[in-house]
Amino acid sequence: MQHGLGWPHTLRVAEGNVALLRLDANSTDKLSCVVTTPSGLTFNVQSPPSNRYASWSAGCGVRVRNVVMDDEGRWRLSAVRANKTITGWTELYVEESTTSYSAPPISLKDGQTEMEVELTTLENSYCLVSKPFAESSLVPGQCSVTLDRTTRAIQGNWNVILGLPGHVAELNIQRLISVESERLDVGYIYDRTENKLNLYCNIVHTSKNITFCRFQKTTDSFGYNVMDGLSDGRHSYYGGGFDQKQCGMTIENPVAQDFGTWRCSLGLQMWVGTHIVPQTPMQALISVAQNTQNSRVVRDLMIAEQNIRTVFVQAEMPFTLTCRAGVSLAYCWFQHPNGTQYTPGQQVNEEQTFWYTGESLQIGDCGITFSHVTSDDAGRWICHMGPRDQLGVEITDSILLRVTGPLAAVEKEVGTGIGGLATLNCHTANGNRPLDYCRFLSPRMLGLRVDESVTADSAILNRYYFTPGQSLDHGECSLTINPVLEEDIGVWSCAALINQEALEARDHIRLYIDGSATQLSTAGIVGMSVGLAVLLVALVGVLWYRRFGFALPWRRSTATTSENAFPMAARVSSDSSSLDSQ
Repeated sequence: MQHGLGWPHTLRVAEGNVALLRLDANSTDKLSCVVTTPSGLTFNVQSPPSNRYASWSAGCGVRVRNVVMDDEGRWRLSAVRANKTITGWTELYVEESTTSYSAPPISLKDGQTEMEVELTTLENSYCLVSKPFAESSLVPGQCSVTLDRTTRAIQGNWNVILGLPGHVAELNIQRLISVESERLDVGYIYDRTENKLNLYCNIVHTSKNITFCRFQKTTDSFGYNVMDGLSDGRHSYYGGGFDQKQCGMTIENPVAQDFGTWRCSLGLQMWVGTHIVPQTPMQALISVAQNTQNSRVVRDLMIAEQNIRTVFVQAEMPFTLTCRAGVSLAYCWFQHPNGTQYTPGQQVNEEQTFWYTGESLQIGDCGITFSHVTSDDAGRWICHMGPRDQLGVEITDSILLRVTGPLAAVEKEVGTGIGGLATLNCHTANGNRPLDYCRFLSPRMLGLRVDESVTADSAILNRYYFTPGQSLDHGECSLTINPVLEEDIGVWSCAALINQEALEARDHIRLYIDGSATQLSTAGIVGMSVGLAVLLVALVGVLWYRRFGFALPWRRSTATTSENAFPMAARVSSDSSSLDSQ
C-alpha cells in the first residue's frame, strides 16, 4: 500500500455547505475509490449509502453535501488498483453557520488621530468596507480600519462585506458609527414635590477628570464650592460623583433669589503619558426660570431689549465691541453698518485683523477686537448671539460706533412664488466637511439657526425649517421656507463654521419671484376683480328695477326682449298682490 495526500490537507466548512475531498495523487486508472468517514462508515463512491455523497473529480474524490457537525474529523480516501492501494487523509473542521451579525453602535471621540476601529469580532479572511461618501476599501485579515482623524463626516452606517472561513457566500453587515465631541451638558431640574432645585453641569465624551465643582449666581460676588458629602444646610452636591464626571448642586427650599442665571465652573485634569496634567477649566451658564420644571423645555424667543450703547474710537486705533447674553452661547457674530458680517475667532497671529474678546462663549461673553478702525466703520453695529441650547431667532444687541471676509451656494438664484416653497442650500467646498452650526440671514436681517432637529412640524416662526435629507455632519447647510412671504424675497446669506476652522464661511443666494408665478398671481387678481365688478353692476340693476319700476337711464329704447321682460312681470305680480291685500 502506498500513502498519498488528501487534498486539501485541512478544510474548514460551515454547516450546510458542501465539502469537496480528493486524493492528491494521479489515479485516473483507478479501479475503485473507497471513502472512510470520521464515524467509521466505509463506502465506494460509485455506490454511496445516501445522496449526501457523490463521486467528485477525475481521480478519487468525494462530494459531501449539507455538511453537519458529525462530519468533523479525519476523512480517508483510498484508490484501489489491481496490485496496489493509494490512501490519503483530509482533516475536516466544521464551523457553525453564520448568516447574520449584530453589534452595538461604535462611538468615537471627535478629533482623535490614528484611531483603529474594529468593525467585527468574527473571524474573517477579508472584508470590504464602505464608509459614507467614500470609496470602498478591501482589508485583508481581521476587519479593522485606521482613521487618520475622526470627524463627524464619517458618521452613519458603514457597509461591511465579510469573507468568512467555511462560507462561500459573503456576509453583509451594517455598523453604525457615531462621533461625539467633548462638551458640557448643563441644565436644571426643579423638583416641586421635594421642593428642591437641582443644577447640573456634567462633562461628557472626555477622558478628563473633575477636580472641583463650583456654582455662582451671576448677580452675586461669591459662589459655592460643592463636593459629595458636604452641605451648608441648603446647598449640597448633586450627581453621581466626580468619578462619573458629574458636577451639580442641589438648592433646598429655593426662594426667588435662587432663580436666574448661574455660572458653573469645572476644574479638570487628565493623564498625559505617565503624568497627571491640569487642564483649562470649563464654564457654562444655566438660565433657571421660576415657572418651569426642566430647562430642556424652555424655548423662548430672546431678543435683547437694551438701549443702544455708543462707543467712541480714535481713527486708526484698535477698537473692541462687546455684548453679553444671560445664557451659554454656541456662537456670536457682529454686523457692520455696511452689512458686512464678522464672526470673531481665536487670535492666531499678529496679522489677524479681528479676533474674539471675552472670557468665554460658555458664560455668554461675546466680543470682537479689530486691529484698527477707519471712518467706514462708523455707524450702528449689531451683535448677534446664538444660544447653545436653543434654536430659533438669535439674541441681538446694538452698538453705535463713532470715529473722531468656505461655503458655497448650490444654486446662486432660486425662483419661487408668494405662498410657495423655496429651498436655500449651501454645501462645504472640498468635500463633505462637518459643520459646527448652520445659520441663514434673510433679506430682512432675520437670523435663523437650524439643524436636523428643526423639522416642518417644529418650524421656526411656523415656516422656516432644515431641509429634510440634509445633514450638518456631511457639510450641508440647507433651509426650507414654506410658505414664502413677500418679506423673504431678496438676497439671503448662508453661513456655517466648518469643523476645525477658525473663521466662519458664507455665501449668498438671491431669492426672486418666478415670472410664471407672478403672471398666474396677476391673472387671478384681475379675473377676480372683473367678476366682482360684473356682480356689482347686476346687483345695482336689480335694486333699481325694484325701487323705481322704469327703465334705467342708460338703457336703449329698443323692443323689450324676453330677457328684459322677465323682471317687469315679476314687478307687476308683486304690485297686484299688494293691491289685493289692501
